[in-house]
Amino acid sequence: MARPGPASRGPSALPPDTGYRLLDHTADLLVQFDAPDLPRLFAVAAQAVFDVMVDLKQVRETETKTLELGPAEPPDLFLDWLREVLFLFSARGFCVARAEVRLEPAGGGPTAPARLSARLSGEPYDPGRHGLKLEIKTPTYHRYRLTTAGHGWQAVVLFDV
Repeated sequence: MARPGPASRGPSALPPDTGYRLLDHTADLLVQFDAPDLPRLFAVAAQAVFDVMVDLKQVRETETKTLELGPAEPPDLFLDWLREVLFLFSARGFCVARAEVRLEPAGGGPTAPARLSARLSGEPYDPGRHGLKLEIKTPTYHRYRLTTAGHGWQAVVLFDV
């Protein structure tokens, strides 16, 4: 599948302050996610992935799926989360319009292992209505980082496309 350039990915369905932006990268997809807290960062990332892949404006919230992961340390849990939402699309044909995420500490401190529970709202993929702007295959560890900053949390992820 040919990879469209940033200008051909189409307008975002998410407001401009949603907490993600595409970064320049020559071959794959490099994305920066920002949020005031870690659960919101996970939710932003799920919505952003689908905003990049399909016409998110056309994805209705007709079904919900639940997802539980962990316990794992936040950096590993974040990539596991991205893999799982991409699996929902590639193997189950489910488009995520919105994600509600809860993290429960499995130890002490913000970087200790946590359990994730999420409710994903969306619907089955309809190529005629949702289109496919870019097929994202998987997140990688190359250039990956998950950090806290003055404004909250930030992740930078390079995806294979």
